[in-house]
Amino acid sequence: MISYLKGKVKLARFGLIILDINGVGYKVVVNPQIAIPENIVDSQDDIELFIHEHLREDADDLYGFLEYQELELFQRLISVNGVGPKAALNIMSAADSGKIITAIQNEDMTFFVSISGIGKKAAAKIILDLKTKISGINASNIITLSNNSDDVSDALVSLGYKRADISQMILQIPESEKTSENKIKWLLKHMGKK
Repeated sequence: MISYLKGKVKLARFGLIILDINGVGYKVVVNPQIAIPENIVDSQDDIELFIHEHLREDADDLYGFLEYQELELFQRLISVNGVGPKAALNIMSAADSGKIITAIQNEDMTFFVSISGIGKKAAAKIILDLKTKISGINASNIITLSNNSDDVSDALVSLGYKRADISQMILQIPESEKTSENKIKWLLKHMGKK
C-alpha cells in the first residue's frame, strides 16, 4: 500500500495532481480546497503528500493530503458504511477538520445535510459511527492547528526539516503553546530528540 509520496508536480487541476517521482507519474486526487502554489508546477520543488490508496476491483485510486491529521479524518469518514472517498472529500471541502469534528461531537445534522451528496441517513450514520471514535480529539486544538500550522510548517521547512516529520510533531504540541512563535520554539526543542 502506498502511504506517502514526495515528488514534483507535473500537472495540477481542480482536485487532481500528477506527481512525478523519478519519471513515474502518479495521479493523486486532492481536496479541491488545498492550496497548491501555481509556481510549483514543473518547478524543482518537491511536494509531500500523505496518501490513502483506495483499491477496488476496477480501480486503484490515490487520495493525497498535506497534513497527516487530514488523512486520518478522511479515513475515519470512509470507514462509515455508505460514505465513499468522493463523499468524504465533499465533507472535507466544506469545512476545516476542526469544524467537521465539532459538527460530529455536537450531532449537527444540518451541517452534514448541507453538503452535496450527504443525505439525512448518511449524516446520521457519520455522527453515530464517529462520535465515539473522535471523543479523544480536541476540536479546538485542531481548529488552532488548521489556522496557523501552515505558518509553523513553512518556518520549519525553511530551516531544513521535512514536512512529513513536522506534521507528526504538530499534533503533539501542548495546548498551552498558543502563538506560532511558541509552537516553533517547542517544535525546535522536541524535533531534535526524535
